[in-house]
Amino acid sequence: MGFTMPVSDNLFWRRLHSFTGALPLGVFLVFHLYENTYSLAGYEVYDGHVRALRQLPYLHIIEATLIFAPLLYHSMYGLYVWYTGKNNYLRYPYARNGVYTLQRVTGLITFVFVYYHIYDQRLLPYPSFYTVSASLMDAPTLVIYFVGVSAAAVHLFIGLWNVSIKWGIAIGARAQRVILAACVLAGLGLVAVGLRALTGFML
Repeated sequence: MGFTMPVSDNLFWRRLHSFTGALPLGVFLVFHLYENTYSLAGYEVYDGHVRALRQLPYLHIIEATLIFAPLLYHSMYGLYVWYTGKNNYLRYPYARNGVYTLQRVTGLITFVFVYYHIYDQRLLPYPSFYTVSASLMDAPTLVIYFVGVSAAAVHLFIGLWNVSIKWGIAIGARAQRVILAACVLAGLGLVAVGLRALTGFML
């Protein structure tokens, strides 16, 4: 029976999906948006920080195991859930249904943005303050980054709220409302940090 159920209904894969989004990827997103705020101190400070990170021992192993492998699984499984899931918000416009729909929409936007960002910056031989700045000088790219950063931050904290429910942390309607409010505030705060960091690259 367990071998015939749809992948999206398998508890293990769903738990792994939420785990990879909350811990390795969620922690990395917060760290990455925070470290981008070094742009506000100028190119010398930012580039010095980037060089220090790129000189970490076993960096490629760390990135492969804690970032890229979880990212590949989380994004591919998320696309599968998005494709097979039913979006009935227009028929049932309840608040929780709206949050679920928002998570799916921001997830799709984040998927496109993250892989674009990897292509745009991470695959460069020497990403730096000026490579980011040069990209953001293009108006469509600037819009992509502003929308993508915002979507990623919102997607993370909606996901954390869902994790609190699925993993039995938020038990009861009141606890779920409180945690949702906290996640909304934290998500908006991370959006502000991420967008503020982008302005540091705009010469």
